[in-house]
Amino acid sequence: SLIAMQFTANPYAGREKIEMIKSGEAKLASLRLTPDSLSEGNGRVYGTFCVFDDQLNKKDPAVYPTVDHMVQTSDHCNENRYTLPLDEVVEAVTSHDSGSIRSERLKKLPLSGMLFHQGFSGAGLIANALTTFDNTLVISEHSAIRDALNACDYIHNRFKSKGCSASKHQKLVEDVISLLSRSSDSNIEHMFLKLDSASSVYIPLLREIYPDAKWTFDYRKAEHVLAKSTELKRSTCVLKKRQPSSVMASQATEYNVDLEDLTTHEVCALHLSTLVNVASQEHDSTGTGMLISYEDDLLKEDALIETILPYLGLQKEIDANPSMVRARVEDVLSTKTNLRGIHSQDVDSQWSSQENVHVSREVRAASQLFMQSMM
Repeated sequence: SLIAMQFTANPYAGREKIEMIKSGEAKLASLRLTPDSLSEGNGRVYGTFCVFDDQLNKKDPAVYPTVDHMVQTSDHCNENRYTLPLDEVVEAVTSHDSGSIRSERLKKLPLSGMLFHQGFSGAGLIANALTTFDNTLVISEHSAIRDALNACDYIHNRFKSKGCSASKHQKLVEDVISLLSRSSDSNIEHMFLKLDSASSVYIPLLREIYPDAKWTFDYRKAEHVLAKSTELKRSTCVLKKRQPSSVMASQATEYNVDLEDLTTHEVCALHLSTLVNVASQEHDSTGTGMLISYEDDLLKEDALIETILPYLGLQKEIDANPSMVRARVEDVLSTKTNLRGIHSQDVDSQWSSQENVHVSREVRAASQLFMQSMM
């Protein structure tokens, strides 16, 4: 048929899907949730799996800054994904990894660190620097982690359902990260997660599951981060008007405002302030984490190599060959991360500490309304 002619032949046709997942050949690409996925009943979460190279960011982190960028390069992911009940996959993988002979097992990596941020605040710089080490795996903005973290908020907003079990939610997050932590590369010792900016509201949840993992939160001058976040084609935060996290909804209540009545700039300002508040409260109450100012900390000369990377547990690797580490990090940081699409020609190629950010009257007013604590 004409429809069939538009797709390439599946090179894995006839292969046992679950066996491909157990061996690590097929990897988790995304999740699918239903209204009762996390209810106390028998609801299920489904995972989609496909074959793609998840190490492309080590070859060129500026071109492949997120997992989605890597998935997009795979014909198998674009045309022949497998959708399976996640609980069945987790059970099969767990049984395989605990019972198979050692040579067939995949190594389960410890979670060494988590990178949280406001967006446009330099977390990509840190993630790219982490990829330069031979023994690191950096999972950047994986949609399955995002969807697992916001599952309860998504079910509530999308389906108007309050049926979300906290224990099932936590297990979903653990299961997703556990699947992603499997590696056949014997050189890899550290796994780092760079979360999407909105996932910063779930810092307490992730820290409850992974209390020993280091974490950072990157933030930026209030007016500048709001201006960047509300630029044309970048304003995803406006979606929070109708899909707010429970934390953002509570903050709106504290301000005695209705999200539907707010302008785009005001919604985004409230959203961004929520991220900072969650990170600051977790940092202050637990004495953990590193809060990193884009202007005052990250852009300082040698801050990455002398402060941030050692905090994330890589001092031994730096000490082993400091000149090589410095050269690799400086090389990868000389090019801006391409967030506008692979091979885009309209992105500035060099980082600059002297970036000129235009602050409009709307940005200034909204930041003064909701972001005073950041100013």
